[in-house]
Amino acid sequence: MRDKRRLVWSTRYSIHRDPVRVVEPDGLAQIGFWRTCSAILAYWLDSAINLSDASLQMIDQKTSISIVGAGALGQALALGIHRAGRNIETIVSRSRERGGQLAEAVEAELLPSCQGHSPRIVILCVPDDVISATAGELDCSPDSIVVHCAGSRGLDVLESCTSENVHTGSIHPVMVLARGGRGPEAMHGATAAIEGDHVSEPWLHQLACDLGMRPVCIPPERRALYHLSAALVGGLMTGLLAASADLWKLLELDRSTAVEALAPMVREAGLNFQKLGVPDVVMGPAARGDIGTIRMHLNELRTHAPHLLPLYRELALLSIPYAVERSQLDEQSAKDVRRALEFNED
Repeated sequence: MRDKRRLVWSTRYSIHRDPVRVVEPDGLAQIGFWRTCSAILAYWLDSAINLSDASLQMIDQKTSISIVGAGALGQALALGIHRAGRNIETIVSRSRERGGQLAEAVEAELLPSCQGHSPRIVILCVPDDVISATAGELDCSPDSIVVHCAGSRGLDVLESCTSENVHTGSIHPVMVLARGGRGPEAMHGATAAIEGDHVSEPWLHQLACDLGMRPVCIPPERRALYHLSAALVGGLMTGLLAASADLWKLLELDRSTAVEALAPMVREAGLNFQKLGVPDVVMGPAARGDIGTIRMHLNELRTHAPHLLPLYRELALLSIPYAVERSQLDEQSAKDVRRALEFNED
């Protein structure tokens, strides 16, 4: 910005100074032409600076923020933003109890809906399928920022807000956020996928950093693939965890005992994933080539939990190429493991 102003001042100086000198008629024409070009350049740079200055007012960390939605994500973001020293202006929630508690915690006003609401900056923490409709209820002012938090959606869901120089964006924490969970603490050290324009993207980048997250930009055409990767580890894995815990009922042990036993394994698997990386983190009977154990598992599943048989087979098959990659299995052993899994098909 400072360089642009220096160039403008330099251009203005060259335009207004008029040293007395003798020139030929052709020279006068050339001077007039270049003075015209310089004037146009100075005007363009002045306009660019003014536009940038106006936009920069919107990415001030002191600008108030509105949060729409008081679910797990809305709570985590609102509390994290408040603790980072930023101002939460309003919490919009249909739940008077949950929204009211959150509004009180972040010293904000509670609104029952977005209808006619005109915040300078708003973050939509609502279900993916209602983002567009919710954004359409906003009365967006020029140069405001509207952000959604859906990992699988691009900025096109905010098309109803793109008029009047509204800056759209998205931020999606790559983290499992559950109601009653750790909230903003869970976001510390997490990655945040962001997308936006020349105003919203740098603002989101700074917001992610303020919340202790690492911002990354995901290509818009690959957002669904990115979200699939996160869902396999996050949302879908929680179903696997629950199903694994329920098998302990057959041991005449309750779910809480199963959770106490399995949760440390999950934590350690995550730490190994971070420390060892791929493919070294992959383990299990299929990766070891332990065909006897695989057959025993399949027999138990067939008897007690047949609904998990297809899932077990697919997960076991997934681990084989990584075991081959790190030379834990040779090609023949890998074929033997695949044959064992296929042979036990019903």
